[in-house]
Amino acid sequence: MSMDYLISILAFSLIISLLLIPTAFSQQSDLLNKVCITTSQNYTQNSTFSKNLKNLLDDLYTKTPHQNHLFMDETTGQGPDKTYGLALCRGDVSPDYCDFCLYDARCKITQRCYKKSAIVMYDYCQVKYSDVNFFGKIDNTNDNILINYYNVSANQTGKFKDASIGLLRNLSKKASQSKNKFGRGEKLFDKKENVTIYGMVQCTQDLSYDSCKKCLDGAVTKLPIYKGEIYSVGARVIGWSCTVRYEEYSFDQW
Repeated sequence: MSMDYLISILAFSLIISLLLIPTAFSQQSDLLNKVCITTSQNYTQNSTFSKNLKNLLDDLYTKTPHQNHLFMDETTGQGPDKTYGLALCRGDVSPDYCDFCLYDARCKITQRCYKKSAIVMYDYCQVKYSDVNFFGKIDNTNDNILINYYNVSANQTGKFKDASIGLLRNLSKKASQSKNKFGRGEKLFDKKENVTIYGMVQCTQDLSYDSCKKCLDGAVTKLPIYKGEIYSVGARVIGWSCTVRYEEYSFDQW
């Protein structure tokens, strides 16, 4: 086998690998929610606000993956054209995945949306902007709830509820005290059946300890299993300021 042939094979393999990375990302990181906030004011293309917003979103996309905790908040402009924005990637993803996710978020958030406030949320990242200063404030008015299709066995509902809620409560306390406002963990539920509950919680890092804890505790109470409505083996609350999730399978990226 000639050296030229080997080089060609290696080069082809590298190209295929690079092409597959974004594809793998797009298949795994779903768009969970996009909201163009209708109560906010409109802006026009090529206006000062529009230019400030573009600069803000470009900065969030390019700089956030290089921050220590994959989070960034920033303001751009002055007066009525001032824009506030933040970007956050899930605490267990790599900077590369953060970059891929924020690229999609950067493209999606302004598509068919000319409002001065909007948010887009993926499995691995989120981006939010507004003409109103929202930093440090809990926003749980538009929380989404996703539920696993399968339910817990009828004779285990109480035990499973206590275990899953207990896990999320513990993670919430630890996450709110950490710098990246992120927590993940697991709890063995049934040793005989080899069932483990996996949990994950996260706040945007502009929140204080008290605000993060309050947001996470509130999100937990919105879970159907907490309210005794649906005893699903997995569910999550996706909020603009915090998220909580539990499953019977491992879903983290570590």
